[in-house]
Amino acid sequence: MGHFARQLNAQEIKQGYDLLNLMEHLDREMDLLNQQRIHVGPSSKEGQRLTQIKQSHLRKIQNCISELNTSGFNDWLLHQQMAV
Repeated sequence: MGHFARQLNAQEIKQGYDLLNLMEHLDREMDLLNQQRIHVGPSSKEGQRLTQIKQSHLRKIQNCISELNTSGFNDWLLHQQMAV
């Protein structure tokens, strides 16, 4: 955080918000997957398949976080919130 947020263009801002929305969607899906895993049993074949999907969602969320950091969107958003 110790550096100034750079200005982002409209495309970069839209992409940042799209990534946040994707992360929110994946998070909701993971909640559903967890409920399904509990219902079928984590060690069942279906439970193992759901675990693999959940792990894939976690990797996607990690990729989103990384992209938000490297694009400068997180710093930009923090700066916007502090300016309000």
